[in-house]
Formats: sequence, structure tokens, C-alpha cells
Amino acid sequence: MSETGSEPGGGGASGAQPGRPDIPSVVLRFWDEAEARLFPLVMARPDLYQQSISMIQRLLGRLRETCPDLPALIAAHERGGGLAAEDLASELAAGIRPDLVAAAACAMRYRELVASQAAHGRLAALARARAEGLSWAVVQETGSPDRAPYVPYQRIEADVASGRAVIVSIEPDETLSRAVYRLDEGWIDVLTGGLRIGDLIGTCRDPDEFATALRQARDAPAAAPPQA
Repeated sequence: MSETGSEPGGGGASGAQPGRPDIPSVVLRFWDEAEARLFPLVMARPDLYQQSISMIQRLLGRLRETCPDLPALIAAHERGGGLAAEDLASELAAGIRPDLVAAAACAMRYRELVASQAAHGRLAALARARAEGLSWAVVQETGSPDRAPYVPYQRIEADVASGRAVIVSIEPDETLSRAVYRLDEGWIDVLTGGLRIGDLIGTCRDPDEFATALRQARDAPAAAPPQA
């Protein structure tokens, strides 16, 4: 489940975060396609697949050292297959495409950077809420409730003191014409901003029922977070 959801809770503070980082969509598609094209090796050549995974992990380690942000990652991506060919030349084997290895490593580093950015945004939202003396805050938001369900919407509300969270989502039903409201348990690490998602609380289609369910979810006794 992605991280973010409709009516802000009473006493909540808006801590909406920016959506997807500014990465060209063509680059994201290329990374996704590269990972997808590596999977067939599992069936056809398990040996090459294992080699590819090992190379991706090694290149990912290098990207962690050299790409602390998205602009640096884009610059690395622009080296194309040369990124893997130069750094892993001695490990490349026939049948392993360096451009796919490089793209897959970039995709993994991208997800790490996005997760880190989101975590920092959640911590900043919690800090603002504490400064305002609020007990609950909206710490992350994606989309607009005004455009739901035609454009999916998601929001995370959290107890400022404990990090206990409610994840609210609005998506279309099977007819693509009505909204389905979903509530999930969540926990935010108040030291790192990391998000852990728990069990489904429930779904409903009536906005008033949803508002009631959301209030009850906020007021419910805190459950233990899921084990890592």
C-alpha cells in the first residue's frame, strides 16, 4: 500500500508533502522496464540472473556513496550502460546487459531516495504539529480529495506523541464511478520518520460512515506495531 488519504481529523494539522519527485517519466519507465526484462532470466538462465542480482547490489552500493540526491542519480543514469561497464567491467559476462544492470540499480536507489525524502517530510510535519500544540497531524498527502475517486487520493494522519497512524485512501469502486474509502493501521517512527503499515481497519462507501470510522480509528487504543 502506498503512503498517504479524506477529511482531516479534528485538531489535525496539514502537513502535506510534495508528490512524486521531479524525475522525467521516460526515465521512470525505462527503469521499470529494465527490472521487468531481468526477470525472464530466472527461468531461462538462473546462473546469469544470480550474477545480475549480485552486480546490481554492488552497483547500488556505489550509487549510495555517489548519489546522495535525485540530481546526482539522474547524472549517473545518463551514463547508461557505461555506469555498469566501467564500475563492474571484470564481472560482466556474456548475456548480461550492462544498461539493464545500471537501470535496475538506479531504480533501487531512486526508491531509497524517495523513501528517505518521505520520512524527512513526515518528521517535519510532526515537528510543526508539536510546535502548534496539536495532538494529531496530517503528515503526508498524495493527490486531492476533490479529484477522488477519479484520481486516487491517500493521506497519513498520525498521533504526534506516539506515531500511531491512520492511513486513509480513496479509490474508485469496480464500476469506476463511486468512491471507496479505506482505512489502514500504521505507525511512524518518531525518531526516523519511517512508516510501517499494519492491518486493514475497514472500507466504506458512504462519506458520513467514513468520517465516523475515521474518528473511531483515531480514538481506538493503540495496538503494537507489526514486527519488522
